[in-house]
Amino acid sequence: MEAAMVALLTALPGLISGPASAVVICLLAMYGAGYVLVKFILPDQREALNKVLADSAENRAVFKQAVEIIDERFKSMEKNVSAVKKDVNRIEQDISEIKMKI
Repeated sequence: MEAAMVALLTALPGLISGPASAVVICLLAMYGAGYVLVKFILPDQREALNKVLADSAENRAVFKQAVEIIDERFKSMEKNVSAVKKDVNRIEQDISEIKMKI
């Protein structure tokens, strides 16, 4: 039993400082970095993203309202242009009739 204990104690420093322990240390470091990322960094990013999305939704609503107003104005202008075009066509027709009489 004493020999096994001595063998374990002499092998332990090699196991702690060997390549397998380097892998374990790297895994623990990656786990710690992931934990910090998930617990502290990502929630802040999520809040910022949610705020951007909310602002974007508000901006989209304002933009949609502005486009609808512009559309109504263009419809009104189109009606006016159509009326002016009819008047111009009627005037051209009247001028053509007057030229025919002369």
